[in-house]
Amino acid sequence: MTILHQLLILLLVSIAVLVLDIKHQKYFPVLVVLALIGIGLSFITIFSDFSVASDVLYEVFIPGLLFVSVYPFSAKAFKSNALVIITFATVGILSTVFLLGIGIYYASALIHPLAWNVSLLLAAILVPTDPVSVVNILKKSNGVDEVTDIVEGESMLNDGTSIVMFTIVLSMVETGGGFSILHFLQEFLIVAAGGVGVGLLTG
Repeated sequence: MTILHQLLILLLVSIAVLVLDIKHQKYFPVLVVLALIGIGLSFITIFSDFSVASDVLYEVFIPGLLFVSVYPFSAKAFKSNALVIITFATVGILSTVFLLGIGIYYASALIHPLAWNVSLLLAAILVPTDPVSVVNILKKSNGVDEVTDIVEGESMLNDGTSIVMFTIVLSMVETGGGFSILHFLQEFLIVAAGGVGVGLLTG
């Protein structure tokens, strides 16, 4: 079976899940269902040779997923909470990744020691969250619209922050060089500023 046939099957499955989600949002845990479907498809022989390049993930899937989250989000809500959202999505994520990286580094020493770069790379993968259930609960509550906007806005931006961190640390791991905080911050600022610039121009 060609890659085109595999993609068509996955597209049909995605459409079916989307239709069920639209009709039964209250009782349909779409994220759980998608995870179970993914696990189930991995055992089917026609998908045994299915693979997706990292470029496709970064340039096709992730932008699409982020667009779905960003499109319905209120620009007014983002502007009124921009400072808090941006601080949480940058300083908050950076701090959390480094703290978790330190924890992984010292915890791994008890079982299977990991290099500092690898510990930080694992932390960059684990830290970003997608608080779908939390946002849904907050939206149904009264008087917490601002909190909902902050949580939802931060969850949109933290993916971008974590991807930047992941790619920078991954390059350090692949080259075998030691970790340099100055090099990391320099690369992070360059990539983040470039991303914002491209976004403003295309937007």
